Amino acid sequence: MRFFKLFISFLFCFIITYTAFSLNIKVRVLSEYDVNSVNVKVVSGSYMVLCNNQKVFVDDLSPNEALTLTFHKNQIRLEKGIELIGIYNHIEFIGKKYNNTFSLSSPQIDRKRTYEEHLTVIARDEMIFINRIDLEKYVAGVVQSEVFGSSEDVEFFKIQAIASRTYCLANLNRHLKNGYNLCDAVHCQSYRGKCTEPDILRGTFESFSDVIVDSTNKLISTAYHSNSGGMTEDAKNIWQVQVPYLLSVVDTFSIGAKNYLWEKSIPKQQWLNFFINKYGEKYKSPELQEEVLNFTQDKRIAKWVVADDTIPTKNIREHFNLRSSYFSVETKNDTVYLHGKGYGHGVGLSQEGAIRMVKLGYNCIDILQFYYSNINIVKYTEIIGFE
Repeated sequence: MRFFKLFISFLFCFIITYTAFSLNIKVRVLSEYDVNSVNVKVVSGSYMVLCNNQKVFVDDLSPNEALTLTFHKNQIRLEKGIELIGIYNHIEFIGKKYNNTFSLSSPQIDRKRTYEEHLTVIARDEMIFINRIDLEKYVAGVVQSEVFGSSEDVEFFKIQAIASRTYCLANLNRHLKNGYNLCDAVHCQSYRGKCTEPDILRGTFESFSDVIVDSTNKLISTAYHSNSGGMTEDAKNIWQVQVPYLLSVVDTFSIGAKNYLWEKSIPKQQWLNFFINKYGEKYKSPELQEEVLNFTQDKRIAKWVVADDTIPTKNIREHFNLRSSYFSVETKNDTVYLHGKGYGHGVGLSQEGAIRMVKLGYNCIDILQFYYSNINIVKYTEIIGFE
């Protein structure tokens, strides 16, 4: 009985704290799809529907009720079953209870998506879908989208939640001119909807409001990637900006993980054509071809220096769609073999390295301070602008 009372007391305090400090953000969803028709279905809770700021139904939508939205001549046709409700340019689905969820399904998207809280649909030169949602619920959704299946440890989910929360808050103004804060594409963090994994939810809420700041108490840019290949990259080598907390570190924790090694074969002439087309006819000479056909990279190198040319390895990575820019080159007959290490740009947190550190007993703060130099973990409510 005493344990039960303590649990109820803790739960009550958590809800009060969560309500007092929760922050709502606007995230554009389905941003990478050209959606012409979508089915919006209530999964739980209830929804009031406003069309051009006017309520169109006497009663709120309840679970399993659905509406169809079709984009036509820069406006949105709203239908319920076979009944045309009207044609609008602004439709809102406003959750009226505590646990409100809805789904979006369309022939134009890969699978049905389920989201929490509210939805706004705007007609511009396309349909824009904006999910207005509590920050913590969004963060949990991002963690599930970014790392689900890579770990089962709550401590790692805490790490990813802190990194994702920090990234979100540091980039809140990225799409503000478009009427929302972030989108669901990778450059804003992958977000595929409601988190359904209990351990991810636990990790998110155990790290509630935690963010990473630099020595001046400013939010950092929490770059992260899958595997460093044994050495993280200095941000200056990738983005030409010196960042004091994104420095290269030797990362033995990433060695041997799933994405540590990779290989790729490329036809020899295709490889040579890249250098000829991008850096000139001089790469037809046997001497320069010998340099680019056989190259050993025993540590991360941001640039190759060949003749008078400085060739960023990231350019090679992007052109050939490589897993990383950390690779050596070997040529046999008419084939170039790339022997690579790591997965991703290599800057900041290595997810597989962090997972290994958790298994070895390192805690959340230890791991974050290993991959991000000279940082601290604080509550975002302690930062100016988020009080």
